[in-house]
Amino acid sequence: MPELDLRQVLPLALRAVQVRGAAAVGTGRVAAADREDLEQDALLGLWMALRRYDASRASLRTFLERVADKRFASLLRHRRSPVQIECLDGHWFATADGIPAVQFHVDFERVLASLDVPDRTLALLLIDHGPTEISRMLGIARSTVYARIARLRQAFLDAGYGPAATGGSL
Repeated sequence: MPELDLRQVLPLALRAVQVRGAAAVGTGRVAAADREDLEQDALLGLWMALRRYDASRASLRTFLERVADKRFASLLRHRRSPVQIECLDGHWFATADGIPAVQFHVDFERVLASLDVPDRTLALLLIDHGPTEISRMLGIARSTVYARIARLRQAFLDAGYGPAATGGSL
């Protein structure tokens, strides 16, 4: 393999990681403050991968782009915060973003207090059952269950849970 010229490699490598770093920040997958660290990690990965570069298989630019894609995917996958599962009052709760189950339970009860009885009942059943099973248990149509779930989502959004700007889901 011929020796690679750093002056040829560096601009292509920098562009590959900077574009992906900007995209990761733009989509909200990475905080802007973490962008430089992520780009530096990716550059290091590119530098280590250069010894495997084979000009007969791909251009230098293509090689760097593919390696940058894989390196960023790996780095972002490792940065994801895992969902914690905690038991509270005999129920298992998935908690994310560092919110302890006890705190979520308090907020959950606060949101439930603002609901009417059918919606409160549905919210409690959703902890352990799916919509189809609930429709059978309550003897109501699944479309009614889903309509109530939509009201529950809105109640949680109003309480500050979920992406209010995009109207996302729980």
